[in-house]
Amino acid sequence: MTPARPKENVMDEWENCVEEVGGFESGEDAGGSDPGWKDELNLAEFPIAALTDRVPDGQTTLVFEDKLERRDSAPIVRRLTIMGTHKHGLPTSLDDEVLVGLIQLTKRRSNFTDPKVQFSRYELIELLGWPRSGQSYKRIEEALHRWVGVVLMYENAWWDNAAKSWVDENFHVLDNVTLYDRERRRALPRAGKAAKGDKANAKPVEEKPPLPLSSFRWNEVIFQSFQSGNLKQLDLEFYLRLRLPTTKRMFRFLDKRFYRRQRLDFDLRTLACEHIGLSRSYAPTELKRKLKPALDELEQLGFLEPLTAEERYSYVARGCWRIILIRGCGAHAEVKGAQPVSELAEALVARGITPKTAAELVENHAPSRIQTKLEVFDWLLRNEDKRVGRNPAGYLVASIRADYQAPVDFQTAESKAQAKQAERQAEDAKRQEQQRLREEELKFQARQNELRAAWERLPELEREAILAAVKAENPGLSRWKTMLEPLCLEALERRQSAPKAAQKSLFPESV
Repeated sequence: MTPARPKENVMDEWENCVEEVGGFESGEDAGGSDPGWKDELNLAEFPIAALTDRVPDGQTTLVFEDKLERRDSAPIVRRLTIMGTHKHGLPTSLDDEVLVGLIQLTKRRSNFTDPKVQFSRYELIELLGWPRSGQSYKRIEEALHRWVGVVLMYENAWWDNAAKSWVDENFHVLDNVTLYDRERRRALPRAGKAAKGDKANAKPVEEKPPLPLSSFRWNEVIFQSFQSGNLKQLDLEFYLRLRLPTTKRMFRFLDKRFYRRQRLDFDLRTLACEHIGLSRSYAPTELKRKLKPALDELEQLGFLEPLTAEERYSYVARGCWRIILIRGCGAHAEVKGAQPVSELAEALVARGITPKTAAELVENHAPSRIQTKLEVFDWLLRNEDKRVGRNPAGYLVASIRADYQAPVDFQTAESKAQAKQAERQAEDAKRQEQQRLREEELKFQARQNELRAAWERLPELEREAILAAVKAENPGLSRWKTMLEPLCLEALERRQSAPKAAQKSLFPESV
């Protein structure tokens, strides 16, 4: 994986969307969907899989790109290259659906605190609503192998939410996958089966312990994006109700772009080819025809406002059309100007608390208490504490309402910051002291070199006079370098700093 290269910050509609939390909060959806489902914003921006469930033989690369307009400078080109292996090929529409499921499993398991996620294929099948058949198990296994092999190459196109900057990133989606053939308890054959009717010699049945769960590990780039909060709310129930891969792809993209917006206006070819994944060889008429089933499905479900063809499309020039998309009453995106959701409430919802309960907690308890309980809760999760093992969200609610005391070995973010600040100050003081001692040593050595040079320039009689005076003051000294030289140089320094009249009186014979 190549290191990320930060690009200059840009401010367009999409970036503003990211900076405004990166998506809408659906709250308690009418359909009863889990408010904790999430989607990663970068993965929703460009297609990372083909629209079909079968890629032509020999095709191992897909490329999508667009131009990002900037206010005060030239536009930049964002490009995504998807490279599959010859063995497993490129990801398909069902692989994309599996990846959405993996994101939800990560949220469910650790709330995006651990890149390694343990799971069972049965759990993933249930989550996605797939048939409980051997074909579904096989399809999930194929998807996981494909995501391990696929390489995503983002050029000016990966948003680093921590740095608030576009970066180049090249990475695999999953670093590794471990799959077990059976993920449930199985009984071993009887050890030493007794003869029929010989109950006395019959040995008890030995049960084999349950096999470990399968697991996958996210690549560091994607996982850091999760942890930086580059996520949006996802109505998973709505997403899984959609029939067509084109509709699912369009829903994820528009669901992000509709954040605090009612109306979107795109270049038809850019939307259809670069963000949905239709072929660039299609003429505008064909693009409209390919998009129509997806638009109809989203209109029927209330996500898009129904429009006629004349209202939907506007002619610009030969081969160039614009497409208009208006959010429907069934879209759960937050309307611009609506009451903003509290950051503390968002943090509570992200940890599994319903939006209604989160709003009640924020209204009735001090922000400092909630913030401290959130920090303690995350600390308990990281340390796999039993108190949050059975019902983490319930524990968090109770800890806020009853004001649970923090564990003895827990440190708040403020105390940690103060400790780090004190540590930094001590290190700074130590470095300053070391620097001062080095400077003094350099000055001393420079002065000693000056005195040695001055000693060599002295007339012989003056040197003998100083040496005699030093020996008289320090009888018994004989070694020049270790004993006499430092004393003679010290005497010379005193002589140089004394007034001239005193120097003459000290050494009259040299006048």
